[in-house]
Amino acid sequence: MPALNWIPAPRYVLRRDRVLRHLKDIGPCKVLDIGCGPAALISELSQLGYETFGVDRSAKALEIGRHLQSQSPGMQLQAELGEEWKGTFDLILSFEVIEHLKDDVGAMREWRQYLEPGGRMILSTPAHPGNWNAADEWAGHVRRYERNQLIHAVEAAGFKVDVIECYGFPLANVMEVIRARAYGKKLAAKKASMDANQLTEDSGSDRSVDSKYWRAYSSGPASLAMRIFCQMQRPFLKTNLGNGFIVVATAV
Repeated sequence: MPALNWIPAPRYVLRRDRVLRHLKDIGPCKVLDIGCGPAALISELSQLGYETFGVDRSAKALEIGRHLQSQSPGMQLQAELGEEWKGTFDLILSFEVIEHLKDDVGAMREWRQYLEPGGRMILSTPAHPGNWNAADEWAGHVRRYERNQLIHAVEAAGFKVDVIECYGFPLANVMEVIRARAYGKKLAAKKASMDANQLTEDSGSDRSVDSKYWRAYSSGPASLAMRIFCQMQRPFLKTNLGNGFIVVATAV
């Protein structure tokens, strides 16, 4: 994956830790990941017995995801939602997607149609509009959320919020500052030739900034440190100190 310009960056690892813990309460089921990117998480879930489907409009992201299908042959990937899928899933996942969408509520209402009655959704999104930075612009975001704003959007789409967490503190907050500086430079070079849609498509698969630190990330001491940081974020999940929200919701 590093050779394909994608690695599990620290914020991804922190989010993954929380999502996997919520999935323990749900167990293996039929899952649809909307905006799956390179499909790293659902590839793992496929190996754990979940029936996994992923959609992403980025051809670059799906190309990377195809490399994981050899390890997870039951995983299905495609560019668009299948009409025949409506009403067939137990769980929808969508990570770092709704902040790209002008009509976030309308999109979640559409996603709800793909769930069986009482199905669940787990999503994540960047937190706090005041933290807006060059990395948001590079990724093609249109907003960041405050806690109540996100709860209102999810409920307006026809879901009941079961859990909302603000994750990532303290590591993701520090990494965001570093990434904002790096992407500010990249954005200056790209912005003249790329529109927001293109930036959005590239953001799901581009880890060029994080990849510079992959040798450090993948070392034994760094792996141990990441386990510690995953533990460290837990006391702060009910605060607003992190830089991202995770929501677990039930269709009503």
